[in-house]
Amino acid sequence: MSTGLTPREVGIVITGTLMAMFLAALDQTIVATALPPIAGEFGDFTLVSWVVTAYLVTSTAVTPVIGKLSDLYGRRSALLVAGAVFMAASIFCALATSMTALIFARALQGLGGGALITVPMAIIGDVVSPRERGRYAGYFSSMWVAAALTGPILGGFLTEYFGWRLIFWINIPLGAAALLVVNQVLKKLPVTPRRGSIDYLGVAWLTGGTVALLFLLSLGGKRIAWIGVPSLLLAVTALVLAALFIRRQWVAKEAIVPPRFLRHRVIAPVLAVGVLVPGTHLALSVLAPIYFQVALGKSVSTSGLLMIPLMVSSTMTANLAGLYSRKYARYKTPPLYGLTFTVIVMGLVAFFIDRLSAPAVSFALMAAGLGIGPSYPCATVAAQNAVERQDMGAVTGAVTFSRALGGALAIAAGSALLLGLLSGMLDQLPMEGERIASLEDLARQTLPPAARAAVAQAFGVLFGVMAGIFALGLAVFALVEDRVLSDQPTIRTVASPD
Repeated sequence: MSTGLTPREVGIVITGTLMAMFLAALDQTIVATALPPIAGEFGDFTLVSWVVTAYLVTSTAVTPVIGKLSDLYGRRSALLVAGAVFMAASIFCALATSMTALIFARALQGLGGGALITVPMAIIGDVVSPRERGRYAGYFSSMWVAAALTGPILGGFLTEYFGWRLIFWINIPLGAAALLVVNQVLKKLPVTPRRGSIDYLGVAWLTGGTVALLFLLSLGGKRIAWIGVPSLLLAVTALVLAALFIRRQWVAKEAIVPPRFLRHRVIAPVLAVGVLVPGTHLALSVLAPIYFQVALGKSVSTSGLLMIPLMVSSTMTANLAGLYSRKYARYKTPPLYGLTFTVIVMGLVAFFIDRLSAPAVSFALMAAGLGIGPSYPCATVAAQNAVERQDMGAVTGAVTFSRALGGALAIAAGSALLLGLLSGMLDQLPMEGERIASLEDLARQTLPPAARAAVAQAFGVLFGVMAGIFALGLAVFALVEDRVLSDQPTIRTVASPD
């Protein structure tokens, strides 16, 4: 069987993988507006946040593992298994009769969802030349924004008019369509299976450590105190399992994250940038709406509208950076200029925070997003361009994992910083009501002008810290070796038949 793909077949693969990624990304946001009806039906409001958390934890933990599995057993097999798991879990979610059952089903769904995000990126690395990959990485960024914007709206519409269970049932036809689109074409991708060589012990250490860390970050400051026995146990567990995983990678025959990645002049700084820049970008997207609601007194819906420019702007420049890579066969320049611009903008926002209106802050966040956007496609292209095909899945999974882990760390750290600043500021103000113990409590409060000013000052400090982290990301990306991008894909293409 020929392993060549025609341009038409490459187009089919790209369409199908984008569909699969969109479906997985959509399920991270579509559930949010359905949480109150779900809790009302099951009569359990204490566990409802786990419907979202369970998906995020497992989808993050699986990314480096599924990347390596796709290297060992083939992209098609990995994608089909991921799709089957995702759709089966969607059925379990739709049929759930208790909150506990739904949470377990969502955890299983996250395993499939995380794989549907990672494997398509590795497939693009196979069938598209390094010089062209930035353009398609820009498409992925557009897909993420589309999922973030449409998820809550679609979830709310389906829940209100058809019931919350339909948000899971629609995954079946959409998932099946995505897999059918790419199944036949992916049979032409070459596979050299090495069955039995997966490092199962490494998988166990990595998964356990990641889950423990994400539980700590998700629960800390909310259900459990940051300083206490439960937090200490989770932290120690995460550290011990992380140490065991790192040690295992040096001796495993088929390491999930090969140690050479951490010494590589391209991959190592790209992974560090993945933690710093996308993580801080996600924290900015999550925490800035609280600024609009609390410091400026805007409604939830208005705050959402004010955040759209940030979400859209990064997609615009991600696509432009992809076009740059295609034209000049390089990837380093756009993020360097872009992150420099972001650092300046965030520094100005932090300094002038108490003198800016809501539209001005929204515009500034849009400007910051313009500078962040190029780092996504360029970092992915740089890492994939630095490895041979047998490591394409492993490096793609590592990049995806670094971004997800960075987001979890940044959100937890940013939330803790805000609460720490506000606890001192607000305690000095005459206020009525209960003590504010979380950002959720803060968002529900109607604060007097003096308290709003204190909140704005706290966010000024936060935005200043974010400017510093973006500056660190800029410095790290400057260490990435700028290599010429090849015009040839790792899987050769053939001319279309007449």
